[in-house]
Amino acid sequence: MVAGTLHTYPESFRGHKVRVAAALSGATLKVAEVKADEKSNQNVPWFESDDKKVHLFESNAIAYYVANDQLRGTTLEDRAAVLQWLSYGSTDVESAVASWVYPVLGLVESTIGNVQRAKEDLKRVFAFLNTHLQTRTFLVGERLSLADVAVAADLLLAYTVVADEAWRQPYVNVNRWFTTVANQPQFKTVTGEVKLAVKAPEFDAKRFAQKKAEAKPKQEAAKPQPKPAAKPAAKPADDEEEEDALTQEPKQNDPFAEMPKGTFNVDEFKRTYSNQDTATVAIPYFWQHFEKDFYSLWYCEYKYASELTQVFMSSNLIGGMYQRLEKLRKNAFASMGVFGENNNNTIAGVWFWKGQGLAFPLSPDWTTDYESYEWRKLNPEDENDKKLVNNFLLWEGDVGGKKFNSGKIFK
Repeated sequence: MVAGTLHTYPESFRGHKVRVAAALSGATLKVAEVKADEKSNQNVPWFESDDKKVHLFESNAIAYYVANDQLRGTTLEDRAAVLQWLSYGSTDVESAVASWVYPVLGLVESTIGNVQRAKEDLKRVFAFLNTHLQTRTFLVGERLSLADVAVAADLLLAYTVVADEAWRQPYVNVNRWFTTVANQPQFKTVTGEVKLAVKAPEFDAKRFAQKKAEAKPKQEAAKPQPKPAAKPAAKPADDEEEEDALTQEPKQNDPFAEMPKGTFNVDEFKRTYSNQDTATVAIPYFWQHFEKDFYSLWYCEYKYASELTQVFMSSNLIGGMYQRLEKLRKNAFASMGVFGENNNNTIAGVWFWKGQGLAFPLSPDWTTDYESYEWRKLNPEDENDKKLVNNFLLWEGDVGGKKFNSGKIFK
C-alpha cells in the first residue's frame, strides 16, 4: 500500500489531483502545506514515501504513483490513453486556463490581446473535449480513471472563475462530465462543493499594476520625492504614471527592437512548415531564405538526463518551457524532442532566433529554463550541422544512441 507525504500549496489544483487519486485508491497520504511565499529548493508539489525511497516532484507523476490499477487503466491501451490525457491536461489545458484566469485575478501581467487568445485556446480545449465526450461518460473506458481526475482538476479554475453560464453553455457534454467528476465524494472531500462561475471577471491591467506597487519594498517607497508628499491628491498622479509605464513597457522591454530585421520572413516559414511537406517544401524553403547575418542557429541538450523518467514527463518539461517563453515566439522557432524510452531518455532540440547570441539572457522572463541545457551555436554552412537541423525538422535521428520518441514545435 502506498504511503507518504505530499507537500503542496494550499488549494493548489495540482495538489488536488494527487489527493483525489490517493482517496480513490486507498493510499495513505499525509498533506504538508507549503506557504505561497515560502522559499524552497523543491519543486512544489512534491512527494516523499514514508520509507524515504520514493521522491517525486511532478503532480501527474505523483498522482500516477498513488493511484491504483483501476485508476491507471486495466489494459495497456487504457494505460496509454490515461497517460495521453495527463499530458494533454498539463500542457494544452493548464496553459489556456492559466493564461486567462491568472491575469483576470491580477496575479500576472498580461494584455487584452493575450487574454483574448487564451479565451480562444480554452474554447478549442472545450470543443475538443465536448466532441470526445459526445458518446462517452468518461475520458477513458467505462469507469472513472485518473484521466478524469487530472483533467477535471486542470479545469477547476476555469469552471470556478471564468467559464461562466453563458460561456460554458455550448459545451453540454463537458459540463455533464465535469460535474460528474466534481461530485464524486472523494473529489468533494478535497475541493469542497465546486461552485461554478456565474459571471467571469473582466481583465484589468490596473489590477496587476496595483498589486505590483503594493508589493514594492518599503524602503523603495520611502525614496525622497522632488515635491513634499503631503497631499492626498498626489495619489491619482502616481496611478497615472504607473499606468503609462505599464502601457509603454512592451516597447521598452523588446530586446529585438533595435536589431537589424533582414528579409527572412519567419512567419512565412512557420506557415510553410505547418502546412506543406517538411522534406520537399519546408526544409528547402528554410535553407533558401535563412539569413545567417541576422539570425543564428542553436542546438541544445538537457543537462540532467539521468533524472528523467517517464517520456510524457520529459515532454511536459518542453511544454512548460515553451509556455514561459511565450513572448519570444515572434522572433524564434524551435523543434525539440524527447529521445529514448521510459527511464532512459533525454531532451534535445534546435532553435533559431534573431541575433547572434543566446536570446534568453536578453529578458529576465526567459531565463527560467535555459540554464538546464547545454547550448551550441550551429554553422548553417556546415553539412553536419545542416543535417542535424534537418533531422529535428523531420523528427528523425537519434541523440547519444537514443531514437526520436516525441516532439514539440515552438512557433
